[in-house]
Amino acid sequence: MINSTIKEAYENLPNRLVAQYPELPFENHCYLRIALDWLFKAKWDTKINRPAYKHLTEKQKLQLQLLLKGYLIHRKQLLAHHKASLTYRKSWKKQLTLPL
Repeated sequence: MINSTIKEAYENLPNRLVAQYPELPFENHCYLRIALDWLFKAKWDTKINRPAYKHLTEKQKLQLQLLLKGYLIHRKQLLAHHKASLTYRKSWKKQLTLPL
């Protein structure tokens, strides 16, 4: 059974963020991507296996929940973390195309 912390982080909070920011072009999973990338300071699935909720430590689950809750209050933080997420992903993609 999924614990309540991860259930809130994966179900409730992303849906609340979609409702709170209808003007942003994000679906609920986008908020998870932003928070997970920020948590790992990288494209998250290069650091842990998918699905993330099965591989996060308890501490990481709490950090994820706190990030998502913070986004409900701090839109600027959300947008800054989104920008960082895009940078992590662009950097990762660039690494894939570098010649050996």
